[in-house]
Amino acid sequence: MKTIVIMVLLCFWTGSVLAASETENECRELLVAKCQKCHYLERVCSKVGKKSERRWKATVKRMVKRRGAELRMDEQMLLVQCLSTPDQGILKECGIANSSQP
Repeated sequence: MKTIVIMVLLCFWTGSVLAASETENECRELLVAKCQKCHYLERVCSKVGKKSERRWKATVKRMVKRRGAELRMDEQMLLVQCLSTPDQGILKECGIANSSQP
């Protein structure tokens, strides 16, 4: 019985690690493929984690509506999340050290 519980927990943990890794890659790919079409990464990265989710939402919306950025709605939502609460993929791409790591 203990073995089954451990195996189930391990499966959930592995699945969440893989999902987090997948999201990190998606965030990084969006940053490079979409933002870098018009901006140097330094411009976007200088505001990563500093702007609120509300401000990033307004920025992304403006880039789509007024500047012609080609982002589907799901990509817009993910990009806003990635930029307002950056994951390791974004931090690495921007060259920002994760302050929670020693």
